[in-house]
Amino acid sequence: MQLDWGQIVTHIIGFLIAVWVVRKYAWDKLLGFIEHRREVIANSFQKIEQEKEAVAAQKQEYDQQLENIEATRREKIQEAAREAESLAANIREEARQDTVGMRDKAKKDIALELDKANVMLRDRMVEAVFTTTEKVLKTKLDREAHKTLIEDFLNEVQAD
Repeated sequence: MQLDWGQIVTHIIGFLIAVWVVRKYAWDKLLGFIEHRREVIANSFQKIEQEKEAVAAQKQEYDQQLENIEATRREKIQEAAREAESLAANIREEARQDTVGMRDKAKKDIALELDKANVMLRDRMVEAVFTTTEKVLKTKLDREAHKTLIEDFLNEVQAD
């Protein structure tokens, strides 16, 4: 295989001319474009990192807010439970007081009715004694009449 030095030199000269033309007219633009593209990519990565940090900070803030909401929820549930317990205790106390009041009133009513019954019994006995005395005074009693009057009296007391 033989080398054709003329062709090699022509290729080298053509390559150098192409490099010179590219360097003279397009190299700065090409380097500028590459630099600009590198900056855009770097800025994009930097922006992505900033957004990741912002998202992480926002996530942390949301997590903190969720914890606060959860703590507030637990606190309100406990407060409602305490309030319900207090209300139940108040209701129990009111019911106990009402029961004691009704029991006392019932005792007073029973005592009053008993007193009324005693007064009525005494009045009826007095009336019966007066009636019996009146009958005795009107008639002379023998043993049989006396027994009949007592039985009538007892029957009257039992009937009333």
